[in-house]
Order: sequence, then structure tokens, then C-alpha cells
Amino acid sequence: MNITPISKAGGAFITNVDLRMALSPETVAQIHDAFLEYSVIVIRDQELDAKDQIKFCDAMGGTATRGKPAAQRANDADNAYNGAVHMVTNLTEDGKPLGSFGDGEVWFHHDGSFKEVPYAATVLYGMAVTSVGGETVFANMCMAYNRLSNQLKQQIKDLKGLNIYDYASTGRVDLHRGISNFNHWVHPLVIRHPETGRKALYVSPLMTARVEGLTDKASDALLKELFRFQEDEEIIFQHKWQKGDLVMMDNRSVTHARKDFPPGEPRMLRRTMIKGVPVNT
Repeated sequence: MNITPISKAGGAFITNVDLRMALSPETVAQIHDAFLEYSVIVIRDQELDAKDQIKFCDAMGGTATRGKPAAQRANDADNAYNGAVHMVTNLTEDGKPLGSFGDGEVWFHHDGSFKEVPYAATVLYGMAVTSVGGETVFANMCMAYNRLSNQLKQQIKDLKGLNIYDYASTGRVDLHRGISNFNHWVHPLVIRHPETGRKALYVSPLMTARVEGLTDKASDALLKELFRFQEDEEIIFQHKWQKGDLVMMDNRSVTHARKDFPPGEPRMLRRTMIKGVPVNT
């Protein structure tokens, strides 16, 4: 097994491992250590079915199920393996979507930040990929936190944010129309990674809608300042998908987005999640 870093901001390619095979405890530990060190690992040249992917997630900490959403995504037709497997795709069958997040870009977000116990990691397997576009972009949120001024770190150290998801791919939630029908939860703006101990900024433009305890004006101004991490090219890296790629991303230490791609080209990623623990400062 070879491990090759992708960028100074994070990410690593792993080659010469077959995830269909039974993995030794030493190999599992090596993959998990690389995941913690680089936050995103890309294991190339895999031929996996859903059971293989679940087996990998179980080895990495346990497969999570999505559970019943507060409001069903309108075009979400996938509920395989008790909600453990979900298709991220623009493909349809008999006019019905085979999954969700079909076309277009997706703003930066942490998967599951709207849940009481967010997912530790997201695992995506490339089944069909586009010739151009569709890259997954990552931002290292530990580096984002470290780049904040001491004054701003002190200002936000005890603050919490409302994270909510209304099933859109872009655009912030309009809180004035009510949030009871959508999954939402309050988490600290800064969390400490439960395994590495590193502090990370835990906000995202897609899902963090409000800072608790502040006026609307003060909340919007603070979030605008914190969302500037998107403009810092030194903490951002991206993955150009190949068929057979398995990507595992750490939702505690990175946030991710998707670039636009041609709507006429098929794109399908099989998504599974790894169980997490409550996020704390």
C-alpha cells in the first residue's frame, strides 16, 4: 500500500490495496492513521459493490444510517440498506431520480452538521463520473481556525451556531419561514477533533444559518467573516473524480463543496457514512 499526499492543505492518494479483500488489522490501522493525518483519503482503482463499501465503513468506525428525515427531499428515491446507502446522482429511471443532489454546484458544508450527533466521515464511491467539472473541493477547517486572529478566536470560543438543512444545494436558509420541518441542531462554532485534539472551525455557508445569542445583524456579520475561509486558496484542495475512486472525508476537520458540471453527462457516487460522536469544544 502506497500513500501519496495531495497538497499541503490535506488529502492523500492510497494505492495498491483491494478493499474487496479482508483487511488485516495492520492495514486498517494504516488507512485510519492516514485518514486522521490527511483528513481526506482517495483509494483508487476499486471495484466495489454496496456491501464492500459498508464493510469498509464498519472497519473504519461503523456504518451510520441516515434515519428518517424531518422533511423528505422531494426527489430522493434511494433508501437502500435501511438508509445506509445513498446515491448522489443526476441519473433517472422511468423519469424518477435515482438519488439526489443531481446537477450543478453545491456550496461548502459539513455532512450531518444539522444532526445532534454529526457523521464522523463521509465515504463516496465513484460509479460514473463526468469528463469535466464535478470536482469535490475541500477546505481544511483546522487551518481555517488557526488563521483567525486571536481577537476573533476569543470572540467565538463560547458561541454556537444553528445548523439547518432545507435540501437545497446553494443558498442560505430563510429562517423567517420557519424551520420546524427541517433537520436542525445547534453546535459550537469551534470544535475539538475527538481523535486528534485539533481545533477546527465548524461553520459552513450552506448549513450554518445563525449564531445563537446575537442579533440578526451581528450574526450575519460574524458569519460573513468566518465564511471567508472559502477565499483562502492555501487551505483548499480538490479531487477530480475517476471511476473506481473511493473517497473518505473527515467531517470534523474539513468541509466540502462541489463544482458545476455539464448537466447532460451522467454522474453517480454511492455514499455511505461513518458513525460519529457529539462534537464539543
